[in-house]
Amino acid sequence: MLFNTFSFALFLLVTYTLYVLVFSKNLKARNVFLLCASYFFYSCWNFKLLFVIVVVSAVDYFMGQQIEKTKQAPKLEEEPDNNSETVTTYAPSKDAKKYLWVAILVNLGVLAYFKYTNFFLESIWNLLGLFGVTHDAFSPLDIVLPIGISFYCFQGLSYVVDVYKDKIKASNNPITFFTFIAFFPQLVAGPIERAGNLLPQFDKPYTFNYDDARKGLFMIGAGLVKKMLIADRIAVYVDGVFDKLGEANGFPSFVALVLFAFQLYLDFSAYSQIAIGTARMFGFKLSDNFRMPYLSVSFKDFWSRWHITLTNWFRDYLYFTLGGNRKGKYRTYINVLIIFAVSGLWHGASWNFFIWGLLNGIYLAIFDKVFHLDPKTTLTKVGSCLFVFFSWTFSLAFFRGATFGDAIQVLKNIGISNSDALYNYGLNSMEFKFAIFLIIGLMILELLAKKYGEKMSDFFFNNFFIIRWAVYIAIPLAIVYLGIYGEGNDNSFIYFQF
Repeated sequence: MLFNTFSFALFLLVTYTLYVLVFSKNLKARNVFLLCASYFFYSCWNFKLLFVIVVVSAVDYFMGQQIEKTKQAPKLEEEPDNNSETVTTYAPSKDAKKYLWVAILVNLGVLAYFKYTNFFLESIWNLLGLFGVTHDAFSPLDIVLPIGISFYCFQGLSYVVDVYKDKIKASNNPITFFTFIAFFPQLVAGPIERAGNLLPQFDKPYTFNYDDARKGLFMIGAGLVKKMLIADRIAVYVDGVFDKLGEANGFPSFVALVLFAFQLYLDFSAYSQIAIGTARMFGFKLSDNFRMPYLSVSFKDFWSRWHITLTNWFRDYLYFTLGGNRKGKYRTYINVLIIFAVSGLWHGASWNFFIWGLLNGIYLAIFDKVFHLDPKTTLTKVGSCLFVFFSWTFSLAFFRGATFGDAIQVLKNIGISNSDALYNYGLNSMEFKFAIFLIIGLMILELLAKKYGEKMSDFFFNNFFIIRWAVYIAIPLAIVYLGIYGEGNDNSFIYFQF
């Protein structure tokens, strides 16, 4: 069930109405209802694979419980004085470490089986072919990838690690915990929530809040506009070029790559915005996932703005585990490359994604850590912003290309001087210009939002009743009449495949 479908609109309407009028009065009933709604939402995609998320949730819940039970007695960290409280820490026992490893092996094992089995088998098959052992083409196993598996496995695993490190207490309520893992607004493509942020919210009573309801609906509408009016329109052109790489020489290939950078951002940030808006209607606050990444002036700045919850996950649970920057600069560079290479493979079981991740790790290691990209003046900030954006865009050839050959081909095409006609790839002149105007308009809005922040939101929602309702009416009309949907268009969110 996709966010940009009438079936989800009907699901949201029914679920929210029942939630507010019937189930919100009782905390336990509310969480049971949310869990059932979330499992129904997931089952609409593939009922048979619902067991995967149930098994992962059960293992993480049970391992968290066992780790909590096996913690050693508290140790005094510092002597209290008259003005301070006693500070204690809890050292995990050897048994706790065993339970942690069970959770790690189950979560990563499930993820590896469904997502990477064919990738590893094909890689081994091709490697053996180089020595003449295999001759036929590899026949992949019939393994269906459960949607959102990369997200909910990481979310569950972070919970167990945080319990082990005594950052949070283990949940004692299986309904609450299972709902935390399966919460439908962010189940399929994030944000990847930490238990310390989202889990306690399921223990708080719900009271209908008109401001949350209208702001949540507005965020959903704004996300649908970004997705259906802009991202899906750009996708028509990008797909047209990548389907005809043998013809798209020169400027069209360059434009397609730049437009894909915006398609990827708008598509994924739209999903996150809809997820955050939906959760807000139900009384939950999810983490921000994007903060205008294309205004970044360094690669470190970029990764603090792009897919923030995943970036923070890799930083906290892999980068710091490897030693972070505490073991010398060369080890730091290696650690950076490792987490970006792993991040690439997290996005997809393909060597293209591995190269994409590695390239961005090299950018961060070389330009930020070696050459210390840190502009101070306005002119150097603009130059650095453009440099970061086009470096990122270059790497996306490997993200978007179906094969390594496709990625190289599109980069080669950019270097060919005799350009093909710009409007031969799905969008005519008027449609193409309309898409560009929409992108420019959105970027201007983001710049204004960066400068004025909550003031714009408060001003809009608290003034000019007629203008506000005109916007409310214009959003669905624009989606219906100007949105890209229907047969012949793949309108699924890009990150659904991860």
